[in-house]
Amino acid sequence: MLFDVAPKERREDLYDRERELQELRDALELGERLVVVYGVRRVGKTSLVKAGLRELEVPHVLVDVRELYYAENIIRMQALVSRVVEGFRRQLRWYRRMGFDLRSALRRIRRIRVGDYEVEVEPGARVLLTSLLSELDAWCRRHGMRFALVLDEAQYLRFSNVRYDGVIAWAVDNLPSITLVLTGSEVGLLRDFLRVDDPEAPLFGRYRREIRVERFSREQAVGFLLEGFRELGVTVGEGEVEEAVERLDGIVGWLTYYGYYRAVRGMPHREALARVFEEGSRLVLAELERAIAPSRRRYAAILWAVAHGASRWRDIKAYVVGRTGHITDRRLSDLLKKLVKYGYLVKEGGEYRIPDPVVRRACLNLRP
Repeated sequence: MLFDVAPKERREDLYDRERELQELRDALELGERLVVVYGVRRVGKTSLVKAGLRELEVPHVLVDVRELYYAENIIRMQALVSRVVEGFRRQLRWYRRMGFDLRSALRRIRRIRVGDYEVEVEPGARVLLTSLLSELDAWCRRHGMRFALVLDEAQYLRFSNVRYDGVIAWAVDNLPSITLVLTGSEVGLLRDFLRVDDPEAPLFGRYRREIRVERFSREQAVGFLLEGFRELGVTVGEGEVEEAVERLDGIVGWLTYYGYYRAVRGMPHREALARVFEEGSRLVLAELERAIAPSRRRYAAILWAVAHGASRWRDIKAYVVGRTGHITDRRLSDLLKKLVKYGYLVKEGGEYRIPDPVVRRACLNLRP
């Protein structure tokens, strides 16, 4: 169902992502070892990857790195391994259908127990991610298969005393039957973490396939809503679809929420739109507060100013100084650059704006 608000796992539940799916298919069929999927929040990166891997019947595990960071404020190796093992457990039955024998693949790692219905790490055991991936790679090579480890919101790997960029580089160099898929909505921060253009960085010179998931064009957004309503047998006015696209832009996540409220929950058009902004703003603010916590008053002042129409550097600075006191030009520029890297702002022609309409609504009420 196009209007399912959960991440999609079937190709037929995606709309007009054939190019991106083909890119992912090509990477896996060619045995490429590193795939990086970029895209702003809520354009469907996770759905694309999950649906693509399912369709291709590639055994895989997906770990939400951001959720792990929010839980512990650091990405410990053992916590990451535990999440991988949890992913194994959730997909045991599917693995069997695919002919992927996890018990055989991990038999040499004695601290991981694989049963018919459970997979667990022995209490207190220390299992290295490199060891885990090495055993998976060895089994896949013997049986002509490929395994994919998906690290969703991989930019959060930077919060660790482990050099995960080095671990990734080692895997790319040494594990020919493993594909690492990294996704990131904070595009600038993911690029900073990978540092693929830095001669001193572990990943410098390594080949990677980059897949960019863009927001829908106006035509795609209209087509998505019309197809979703048709799928559910719901008739809506053309003006309703036009207004929804005008207000929600091409962010597929918000369009999906609108379709869900309108068609599945049966809300009137205006109420459905209002609910998207209401619920979406709460979700956005929860995420935003974590991101801006290190310098909350100044970040909040910047976002509030831009949300209210201040787009030029000097106008933003005037408001920030008025609300939070003196700030150097360099410090303000650094904060603006970070907000661009987080994806909350874009800079075009010397002007700043908030590209996501729901984020913009949330920032209207973000008091410094």
